[in-house]
Amino acid sequence: LAFNIRKAMATADQNFKAGIKVAPGDKVGNSKDLIAGKGCYVRGKSVYASAVGTLQLDQKKSSGSKKSVEASITLEDGRQYASSQVLSIGHKVIGKVVRIMTNNAMVEIVAAEEIGSLREHHGGIIRKEDVRIGATEEIQIYDSFRPGDVVVARIISLGDSRRYFLSTTENDLGVIRAVSSTSGEVMVPISWKEMQCPKTNSKEPRKCAKPKE
Repeated sequence: LAFNIRKAMATADQNFKAGIKVAPGDKVGNSKDLIAGKGCYVRGKSVYASAVGTLQLDQKKSSGSKKSVEASITLEDGRQYASSQVLSIGHKVIGKVVRIMTNNAMVEIVAAEEIGSLREHHGGIIRKEDVRIGATEEIQIYDSFRPGDVVVARIISLGDSRRYFLSTTENDLGVIRAVSSTSGEVMVPISWKEMQCPKTNSKEPRKCAKPKE
């Protein structure tokens, strides 16, 4: 048991061990060593957190004689994961930007308010006119989002059969986690439209969510 957990932790990001606070988009380990439990999801060869809380690593018996370690997130303030996974208009959701185009940003929705981590991920789209309040012609998608950014948005329409229409026009909606394109460090918001790398002090444009006080 101890060996397997140590092995799983060794493959995880050096900043993330059992008991550490994590946020959506944080990498907690490799999919070959970890099972994604509640509050986690697999993307590519890695396991990521999709909820804010405490990382747990638990031994789970798998098929045959092999054993694996399950990574899960214990929600803050004693909150529980909801049994219903149905998204609806008005829900706040957390997602990762997977692609940007001239007039919109494509998002993979991984968690939702009052629901928690989603067992099945959904597609979302943030259109140019739904980025922020103001003249649409002045808004540039590339100055608002970049692939890999973690965003919090609100569902404003069920959209088409494949994607929900999302909005980040409210002050507390927008990018909550982004990595510097030059240093790879996680940046911090310095205004509603800029984030800064703490290592190089370089700045990058984003439509930032207002940090909670």
